[in-house]
Amino acid sequence: MKPRIIIISLTSCSGCISTLISLDIFPQFLERTKIIHFPFILDVEKIEDCDIALVEGCISEDSEIGLLKEVRKHAKKVYALGTCAAYGGILSLSNSRNIKPISTYIEIDGIIPGCPPPSKLLGNILIRLIENKDTILSEKVLCSSCPLRGNMEENLDADIIKINPNPDEIVLGEENLDCFLKRGILCLGPITREGCESKCIKLGLPCEGCMGPVSKDFTSNIINFLSLVSLSEDLKNYEGIFYRFSKPKLRR
Repeated sequence: MKPRIIIISLTSCSGCISTLISLDIFPQFLERTKIIHFPFILDVEKIEDCDIALVEGCISEDSEIGLLKEVRKHAKKVYALGTCAAYGGILSLSNSRNIKPISTYIEIDGIIPGCPPPSKLLGNILIRLIENKDTILSEKVLCSSCPLRGNMEENLDADIIKINPNPDEIVLGEENLDCFLKRGILCLGPITREGCESKCIKLGLPCEGCMGPVSKDFTSNIINFLSLVSLSEDLKNYEGIFYRFSKPKLRR
């Protein structure tokens, strides 16, 4: 029997859904599953029992909590699709919205990180899900597979003066040989889970952390990492470093 699938979006840009339906294996995914609720392609409002639910987006409205709990009640397994669902996402930078990942309100069975999730990673996870296998995420940080790791020193002593390189400093592909941290550019590769195939770095841009940490809290990882480097005064006052994809968790 084909697994029954629910796919819903909460507060999001729909980038994760766009990546999903753009996958080369998406036709195969449609053939091997029975999608019973997916507002992007089906005009079905009722939430029914399913085997797997994929939830894109963060919680930013009270009305979304009820929908999320309804999905949890009917789904055998629920997965957070993308950084917003898993950690809170880019909207965590908002000062006017109370943003939460879906795990704040329901128990989840796993995450599929990324903003949006890398196509290869997402495709592999989807195949494993419909084959009733556990999802697999790397337990290593991005630096372990970074193409710039060859000239990185073990003892980091860096003065970080900017978030991104200037447009005339962007170097692509194999010409990009210098670690961003050694160039004084903030890169969160040392605390970010690998799995994105270093796409941003290959395009001449540093890692911003969208794959999330391997363990513990997003913000605490950033604070611990930044204690090892010297930030410029401007960056010390830039809250976007700490809250780019997640608000800090409150301890009770």
